[in-house]
Amino acid sequence: MLKRVSILLVLALIAGAAAAFLLRPETGVPDGAPTETEMASSLGAPIMEHIFRGHVPDRSGELLLVPKPHSYIIGEWDLTTLGTDTPVYSNSHPNPWNYLTRVPIIAYGPGYVEEGIYEDEVDIADIAPSYARMLGVELEAQGEPLGAVSASPRKLPKVIFTVVIDGGGWNALQMHQDSIPTIDRLRDEGATYVNATIGSAPSITGALHATFGTGSYPQVHGLPGNQMRNPEGENVDTWLQNADPRYLEVPTVSELWDEQQDNKPVVATISYEGWHIGMIGHGAQRVGGDKDVAALWEAKENEWFINDEYYELPPFLAETDLATLESYEEALDSRDGLADGDWFGHTLEDLQEPLIRPGSPAFTRFTGDAIIDTMREYEVGQDEVTDMFWVEMKMPDYAGHAWNVTNPEQGDVLKETDAQIGRMLDELDKTVGKGNYLFVVSADHGQQPLADLNGGWRINSKEVDRDIDARFGGDIVEKVTPVDIYLDRDLMEEKGIEGTDIARFLGTYTIGDNIPVGAPGADRVPEARLGETIFAGAFSAAFLESLAPETIEAFGTGDFPESDLTIDLADDPGP
Repeated sequence: MLKRVSILLVLALIAGAAAAFLLRPETGVPDGAPTETEMASSLGAPIMEHIFRGHVPDRSGELLLVPKPHSYIIGEWDLTTLGTDTPVYSNSHPNPWNYLTRVPIIAYGPGYVEEGIYEDEVDIADIAPSYARMLGVELEAQGEPLGAVSASPRKLPKVIFTVVIDGGGWNALQMHQDSIPTIDRLRDEGATYVNATIGSAPSITGALHATFGTGSYPQVHGLPGNQMRNPEGENVDTWLQNADPRYLEVPTVSELWDEQQDNKPVVATISYEGWHIGMIGHGAQRVGGDKDVAALWEAKENEWFINDEYYELPPFLAETDLATLESYEEALDSRDGLADGDWFGHTLEDLQEPLIRPGSPAFTRFTGDAIIDTMREYEVGQDEVTDMFWVEMKMPDYAGHAWNVTNPEQGDVLKETDAQIGRMLDELDKTVGKGNYLFVVSADHGQQPLADLNGGWRINSKEVDRDIDARFGGDIVEKVTPVDIYLDRDLMEEKGIEGTDIARFLGTYTIGDNIPVGAPGADRVPEARLGETIFAGAFSAAFLESLAPETIEAFGTGDFPESDLTIDLADDPGP
C-alpha cells in the first residue's frame, strides 16, 4: 500500500511539474519572430532612411518603435469608449508614415523666389541652406538649397520670416481646405513644394525645429526629440525644461548670420515651450553670440517666459495680458455658428484649462498679438541688415491632440492661424514693403486621424512596459515614450539580453497582448482583431547604428501604401 502511495505521489509531482512547465510564462524571442532586417524591408528604404537620420547614438532610446499605420502609442486608455460616439481623441504623432511626414514648403517673396508648383523631393533641412546661400553664410548642413529660392537676389531681403505651423502637414490642410485662404494665396503667388517631407523620423517637435534652424537632421544636430539621454545616462527633457540649448550640437543659420554681422540683426522667435528654440540657436550661450529675442509660452503658468541667461524676453510680455486673452476667449461663442454659450460644445471654463487653452482660436489671435508687437518693438526689417524672425504656431497641433484633426475645432483653429499669417504679411507690407522680404511657411508634421476610422489601435504604453518586463524578467524598461523605449542597460548586460531580442518580440506583439487583464471594455474589441500585430517595426540602437546608405537602399519600397512619401500631381492634384 505504501509503495502504491509513493508511486502516486511521484506521478502527481511529475504531472505538477509538467503542468508548471507548460503553463510557465513564455520568455525570450518568440518562435518565428521577424528579424530587424525583415521589419526594415517591410517599412521600405524611404522610411528607414528617415529613421536612420533621426537616430542619435547614446541619446535616443535603446529601441525605436514604429506602430502600424494609424496606430500610435499613448498611456492607459478607456476601452469602454470603443464603438461609442465619445472616442478617445488623445493621440500621438511621431510615426514615419506619409500622412505625418508630408508637409508644405511654400516660399513667397517677389524678387526672391521663382513662382511655381514643384514636385522635387525636398525636405525641411533644405530651408536653412537656402537662407545661408542667399546671405553668404557658410553653413555646414545636410540639406541642400531649394532651387526656387534665389541664390543671388538683386538685393538682400530686409527680413527673412519663417512660420512653422505645428501639426500643419498636408493632411491637416487638405481636411480643412476652406480654412486657409492666405496659405492658398501664398501657394499661388510663391513657390510651393508638394513633395516636401520632414526628412527624418520620428516626427517629433524638439528634433524637427532644430532641423529647421540648422539644416541638419537629428543624427548631426544631436536632438532626437523632446526627450533624450544626457551624458550621465539620465532621461531628461532635451531643453532641460528651461530653454537651455546646451545639447544642440551645431549652430543655426540665424546665429551664424548674426555673428557675421556683429550681432546687429534682430534674431527672434515667438513659440511654445523650449522645444522650439532650436530654430534660432544658442543665443548668448554660444561664444560670439548675443541674447536673441525669444518668447515661449508656459501653459501651466499661463505666461510667456524665456531663459534670460541666454535670451531676451520682450519686456512688454513679461507680464501676461490675461485680460485680453480672456476677452478673445469670451468671443469664441459665435465662431461655431451658434450663440449658445460655448464653442463646438466646449464651455468657456473648459477652454481656459491651462492644458487646453493653447488649442483655441483665441490663443491663436493672442499669439498673433505677441508676434506683431515684437515686430514693432524691435523694428524688424527697418534697417539695411537682414533680420531673421521665426514663428511657431502651436495651436493646430494642440487642437489635434485635444479634439482630433478630423473635427471642426481643428478647422476653426487653422482658420485663425491662416488669418494671423495674413496679419503678419500685412505688417510686413506696411513696415518693410513688398519686394523687401522673404516669407516661408512650412510645418513640422501632419496629424493623426482617429484610429477608429482607419483600422488603427491605441497602444497602451504601460502594458507594453509590463509585458516586456514579464517576458524578459526584471525591471528592464525604464520608460516608454510615444516613439521609443529606454532600457536599463546594466540589467540587460547582466541578464545577457540584447536590444534585438526585445525588438523581435515586439514584432509579434498583438492587440490581444496589449489589453490588460480584466480591463473594462475588453469585450468591445472584436475577437478577429485580437491576433493582429500592432508594430510594423521595432529597432534596436545597435541595428540602426549598423545601417549604411547601401543597406538602406536594399530595403526597397516597403509593404505599406503609407511608405510612399511622394505624390504625382498627374494622379493627385493635392490641396
